[in-house]
Amino acid sequence: MTSLFQRFAGAFQLVFVIAVVGSAIMLSASLKPDSSSVRPKIAADRVPVTVVDPVSATYVSRVQLNGVVESRTVTSIIPQVSGRIVDVAPAFRTGARVEKGDVLFVIDPADYELAVDRTLAEIEVARSELARLEAEAAAEREVWENSFPDREIPDLIARKPQIAAAKARIHSGEAARAAAELALSRTVVRAPFDARILETRLDLGQVVGTTASVGSMFSETSLEISVPVSADDLRRIGDVYGRDASILTPAGRKMAGSVVRKAATLDERTRLGTLFIESANPTELTLGEFVSVEISGAATNDAMRLPEAAMTARDRLWVVEGEELIERQVEILGREGDTVVVSAFDTADGVVTIPPPEVRAGLRVEPVFRSDFAAGGAVSGAAK
Repeated sequence: MTSLFQRFAGAFQLVFVIAVVGSAIMLSASLKPDSSSVRPKIAADRVPVTVVDPVSATYVSRVQLNGVVESRTVTSIIPQVSGRIVDVAPAFRTGARVEKGDVLFVIDPADYELAVDRTLAEIEVARSELARLEAEAAAEREVWENSFPDREIPDLIARKPQIAAAKARIHSGEAARAAAELALSRTVVRAPFDARILETRLDLGQVVGTTASVGSMFSETSLEISVPVSADDLRRIGDVYGRDASILTPAGRKMAGSVVRKAATLDERTRLGTLFIESANPTELTLGEFVSVEISGAATNDAMRLPEAAMTARDRLWVVEGEELIERQVEILGREGDTVVVSAFDTADGVVTIPPPEVRAGLRVEPVFRSDFAAGGAVSGAAK
């Protein structure tokens, strides 16, 4: 019995030793560092920051503006002769289109026809008087030459002053006739160019004069867009003449255009400049409507592209120089998506993408470079 007990105790001790050794081995294994979780060693006095190398890019800005459709040719319709309106053309109505030479309205021509007849009669009288004087002069010349063959006939006897006056009256009458005929022609008022009627203030039977407008018209082919623009936007656009523009109407219609000129002065109230844009399809615009305009600006070759998150207040960011943070002021050219485009600057050893909470100049940092930032190339985007 004692021998059996001793054998049992010995076996128990062996199991206990094996268990202790196994536990020690497992504990040792658990304390061994996992090679997959090893991280770069960072000095205790440095703050880890993610940095990128800015991407060089050629940047073409797109300036977003708003403008209003105007016409270079807006004409007030003012009669050149006065009188009572005896006919108004059906096309002389607001919004109607007319072609050059179309009759708009007619002024009573009776008085002007009489004026033409009067001048014709005056011319006939002057011509008759001239014929009489020339006949008298011929008779007097014959008598004088028979009586005084060696002497020059005097001007008065030859009726020279009277003949000259009669000829002058004829010329004056012809001029008066031309003026009367011109006035008569102006009783029929015609469209001076292909146009659209903007407004009318005329009724049948109305008496019109030569000082008040009875309506206005504009040329649809001369429609253009007047765009107020700030000095900063003008700088981004560069040389404005001939710049491509994209036009978007309130109805959602897009059309191409280009900048054709710039106002010589600033608006006295807003202190803004003005650009004028011609559309490739001016007849598809509506006078007075507001449209959106996007103008392609000048290309900047020495630009850099950065993550938007790198920017802090007042167009500033942080760079790493050596082991310390330094703040930089940059010029933002534009934005596109989650990136920002700036003018080239000294990036030192990299740009901090997300500044740490305790950021300050001189803060000692450990840069960790981000390698997934996109490659460079041509970039375009809306100005800031």
